Amino acid sequence: MPIIYNEYFEKFIPELENRISEFPNQINIPNHREGRPYLAYNTGIGNVQYYTEYTPLGYGQGFNGFIVGIYIHNEDYLNKFNELSQHRNMIEQQLGKPLHWLDTGAAGRIFFYLEDDIDNKENWSSIIKFQIDNLVDIVRVFKPFINELRNRPRNSTNQNIEDTQEVGKMTNKIKNIILYGSPGVGKTYNINKLISLIEEGKSDSAIFKAIKENKKSDSVDISDIKDRIKFITFHQSFGYEDFIEGFRPNEEGNIKLQDGIFKSICDAANRDRNNNYYLVIDEINRGNISKIFGELITLIEEDKRDTLEVTLPYSKQPFRIPSNLYIIGTMNSTDKSIALIDIALRRRFTFLKMKPKADLIDYLPAREIFENLNKQIEEDYQLGHSYFMKIQNNDDLEFVLEYKIIPLLEEYYYGDDRLTEVLKLCQN
Repeated sequence: MPIIYNEYFEKFIPELENRISEFPNQINIPNHREGRPYLAYNTGIGNVQYYTEYTPLGYGQGFNGFIVGIYIHNEDYLNKFNELSQHRNMIEQQLGKPLHWLDTGAAGRIFFYLEDDIDNKENWSSIIKFQIDNLVDIVRVFKPFINELRNRPRNSTNQNIEDTQEVGKMTNKIKNIILYGSPGVGKTYNINKLISLIEEGKSDSAIFKAIKENKKSDSVDISDIKDRIKFITFHQSFGYEDFIEGFRPNEEGNIKLQDGIFKSICDAANRDRNNNYYLVIDEINRGNISKIFGELITLIEEDKRDTLEVTLPYSKQPFRIPSNLYIIGTMNSTDKSIALIDIALRRRFTFLKMKPKADLIDYLPAREIFENLNKQIEEDYQLGHSYFMKIQNNDDLEFVLEYKIIPLLEEYYYGDDRLTEVLKLCQN
């Protein structure tokens, strides 16, 4: 039997290495110890491990099978096992299927199993896929709970994970984000950086700090995940039927029920729980939020993801929003319709203000005019640095001032006596 274990893991480990990028955080790939039927992966806690195994004994459960799960042993194993068990419903809902929870009296095991015999070599490819698929899911779903076990003091094992602040520091609990500010401060530009940081597994605090600092950097390339990103712009005519579902004419001229962009990306995210998906909504405040989101405005809240379900009015199908979907909006603070979204979105989104940054302007005369103008302008109407970033000489500066900045100022100060004073700064 030890020889066939070695042979199986010789095929298993290269497949795991090929899919290592699918894990939400880097896991170690241990060397297989000869004659052992398992591999154990580090979680950051010495007595808690992810593992893949073949067991002919089935832990006394009467099966021969392949295992993938979490193994808790040695010191304090029962407290850790019981604490994870408190969140069994939430964990299994996120996984989309039940786990086996087994206290053997010496260790705790939480696992999926596939009943098969290791001698059936013709099944190895499908078995390996089963183990790796489920290992990815288990690492993804258990990550916040494992992090909480690692960071919690010994005497606080009965405290609910959801009630602590440490989870928020260690995982991306914020799923709904709006970048807002005056035109030209880099809201759209920073969306790529925001998505890239989420994909890298950065914490919420690190992500928000990096976006707020808004440092000059090379363009962020996220083309490799473009299939998981959808981009739309809200406007006054955009409605529930465009966003969720509705009856629309097809190519033959018949009326047919069609999914909107939000329902489509939710379905895709539900089918692919190993990856994050992103819906980017430009000008989010320009749409009628109540009309567009309908009954789903409640479901987008982070604590309602994967748990709260509604029946859609047209298709009559149950629908829930997955936790691996991020909704990222942009909004101009100069837009007078900003007040209309306060009640609908303020509680459900986290707002990150983007501010003008003179440091991003290389041409000194342009930077001086930029700083002088913004000293005179109210904060929400200040000019964004992107208007001035490509200026390299006085000709560029004069062009930008005449055709971009002055028309914008004339709009801001229409009917205001202060316009003449502000325009003098441009002319000087």
